[in-house]
Amino acid sequence: MCRMIGFSFKNDTLINDLFKSLQDMSKNGLKSPHLHGFGIYAINEYNEVLFHKFEEPIYEKEVSFPSLKIGIIHARKASPDFHIGFLQIHPFIDRNGTAFCHNGTIHTLKRENIFKSDSYEYFLKIKNFTDTNDLSKKLKTFIQENEFTGLNFLMIKDDKLYAFCYFNKDPEYYTMWHSENVISSESLGSNFKMVKKGELLIFENGKLIFKDIVI
Repeated sequence: MCRMIGFSFKNDTLINDLFKSLQDMSKNGLKSPHLHGFGIYAINEYNEVLFHKFEEPIYEKEVSFPSLKIGIIHARKASPDFHIGFLQIHPFIDRNGTAFCHNGTIHTLKRENIFKSDSYEYFLKIKNFTDTNDLSKKLKTFIQENEFTGLNFLMIKDDKLYAFCYFNKDPEYYTMWHSENVISSESLGSNFKMVKKGELLIFENGKLIFKDIVI
């Protein structure tokens, strides 16, 4: 169970206010506290990557970030009986620069990878796709074959921010919220709209370029 924020801007932008919002929801929001570490994967206009993980609770860490263009930040709350440690902190990345974080528990997936993580197995199964139709097919198959609480994810792939919302319980907790260029586990203001169950969103260069129910 986790809290997370994704952002996409036209130009490099300071994200410290977004980080503070994630700190607040992790400490005081739904099912808080989310205390098992946090991580960030982000890129600036010059394609320089910021990737870091911290074992401290996000609300206990003072961090000042540089200006960034696109990124995801994830604060973890481990599901019961799941490993807690540095390796389990999201986001996960692959050698192609695809980054991924997830909110939910997938009961039917093995956790025999180096991270001992169901979320990492989920990442491996959906990250290679050709277009939105292909990704939709992978998600449909995954839903049919697995038991889970939530499959919400944020993913950066090829300079785009992908977000997906799907769950089998606790709709108040698993519902996501978005503006034109930010997506969050909880609403951050009156300009945020609720993401519908089964909806896939894609952001690029500070704009929402795709939004549709794919499941």
